[in-house]
Amino acid sequence: FASVVTDPSDDPAWKDKGEQEQDAERERLFGIIRRMMGKKLHDHPEVYAEAQAEMLKHCAGKLPPVLDPFSGGGSIPLEAARLGFEAHAADLNPVAVLLNKCNLELAPRWSNHPPVNPKDVAEHTRGHVWSGTHGLAADVSYYGRLIRQRAQEKIGHLYPKVRLPKAHGGGEANVIAWLWARTVASQDPAAKGAHVPLVSSYWLSTNGKSQAWLEPVVERAAGTYRFEIRTGTPNDKATIKAGTKLGHGSNFRCILSGAPISGDHIKSEGKAGRLGVRLIAVVAANRGRIYVPGVEQQESISFLANPSWKPDLTISGTTQYLGIKPYGMASFDELFTSRQLTALTFLSDAVREIRAEIVTDFQALERAAAKSSKAWKDGAASASKGTADAEAYATAVCTFLALAVDRTADFNNSLCRWSPSNQKVMNLFGRQAIPMVWDFAEANTLGDSVGAWSTCAEYVADCVEVLGASGGARGHVNQHDAAQTAGATPLMVSTDPPYYDNVPYADLSDFFYIWLRRTIGSMYQSLFDTISVPKMPELIASPGRFDGDKEKAKEHFESGFRRTFTHLRERLDPRFPITVYYAFKQADEESGGDGGETANGSVDLTTGWETLLDALISSGF
Repeated sequence: FASVVTDPSDDPAWKDKGEQEQDAERERLFGIIRRMMGKKLHDHPEVYAEAQAEMLKHCAGKLPPVLDPFSGGGSIPLEAARLGFEAHAADLNPVAVLLNKCNLELAPRWSNHPPVNPKDVAEHTRGHVWSGTHGLAADVSYYGRLIRQRAQEKIGHLYPKVRLPKAHGGGEANVIAWLWARTVASQDPAAKGAHVPLVSSYWLSTNGKSQAWLEPVVERAAGTYRFEIRTGTPNDKATIKAGTKLGHGSNFRCILSGAPISGDHIKSEGKAGRLGVRLIAVVAANRGRIYVPGVEQQESISFLANPSWKPDLTISGTTQYLGIKPYGMASFDELFTSRQLTALTFLSDAVREIRAEIVTDFQALERAAAKSSKAWKDGAASASKGTADAEAYATAVCTFLALAVDRTADFNNSLCRWSPSNQKVMNLFGRQAIPMVWDFAEANTLGDSVGAWSTCAEYVADCVEVLGASGGARGHVNQHDAAQTAGATPLMVSTDPPYYDNVPYADLSDFFYIWLRRTIGSMYQSLFDTISVPKMPELIASPGRFDGDKEKAKEHFESGFRRTFTHLRERLDPRFPITVYYAFKQADEESGGDGGETANGSVDLTTGWETLLDALISSGF
């Protein structure tokens, strides 16, 4: 909006008017911007309409096409399309390309189309109008529930209920999550090699009056331990908070003797494949959260899982973003428990297999529409413009369900934490890294709480519904280098480019790519034709991709930026500025936290900025 709309001081229609009149006009334009910053803007199409009408005044009645050559998750091209621009999204990363396709191609194509699933067809045979993407969302929800039912039939035995203590009424309750701790052989010779837990905190709940924590019960003579659940107000919160941890890093103490366990010992045991796991508690649903001690029966059931497939792709990248590597986790299958792999593999298979049913249901709807009233027939054919494209529609539904599989994987791996403050499972990617987690929460994949398949599928369905709320914004998505945009039409460019060595998106995207490729790879063969996300072309200064040569990594990034912006300058519509967002996190760089080493081997706050500015200037801006 701000790139298209001219400030009153430069607008020929206002340039010769007084300062007060210009200020009033500027304030009116600011008012439009403020309204565009409102919450749940998708529920207010009038705001988009107002902004679009204003922009049309400033560009001869026709909005220019907008290009984001580093589209990533797709927020810029999606918002451009919602404002009425012809949006063009490009990226090398196939995961990013797929997300943009969902936003700009799949959802808009099936806007105003009714659902094809038999339940909604039976309930809304006549007279019901499916606007926006409500129909598509209804199908994502329906087939997601159908997959949930089939999962319960096939692997439900791996997700048993838990028996409640008499203090909580006895009987059985559904499980929300199983809480595990990694274990390692104690360094204390007196422990005789016994495995002891690595627990970062004993807290289960820090929530007001419902505080709960683990209390270890140690039998030193027998060399055994167990955990009991305590509730109320603890006397020693510091001890509870510490768990078995000693200070910072990966140093712990032996729960049997109190002897220290060094981080080097844990790393050595991890690389040798000798770290174990132990169930320390079970979170049950019974009018709130109930915490139950982990018992051998619950633990042994999880070990029965025997996944039919494992994503044994090597995890690429450095320890700067991969805190798991020093502890022997080298491939993606090692990030999941056997039960999690079994469930995710089943879900992936189920999404792929349900496509044929969706095709059949689509065709059945068309046959019914042909025999029904004109109104219903018109509604059923609206999205396909008179063509019966059952295959394409089934692919669209399965694509969104594949995203639900990815979301389920994010909440169902052995690096998910339990949050005592809000008492729920936290997903792995709270930030752009894969950190080591010592005590992890295993969500009930077949349950109804955070991390379950049902909640992940419904979340995606809700997102699909929102996508259609702003009138079916359309766009074009391509997988290619940012410096290879085809065509001759002048473009307005708005982009958020890579931040030097700040985030290795290609490396981290493999976590999601492996499940997408397995689930819908056959539906997007050109997009998923490589075993992993392409790494070398990615515009990032990563010495690891150049045999550790930091100068070559730096040159790759700088030359790529110059080439990209030289190309973009040739494609620009001269009426509008290019907008480049560069939100480099200075605080992270100063602390050496999530920021990375630059090519000269030290943390350099200016390298990223200098590279960007040099690329812009040398390319003629």
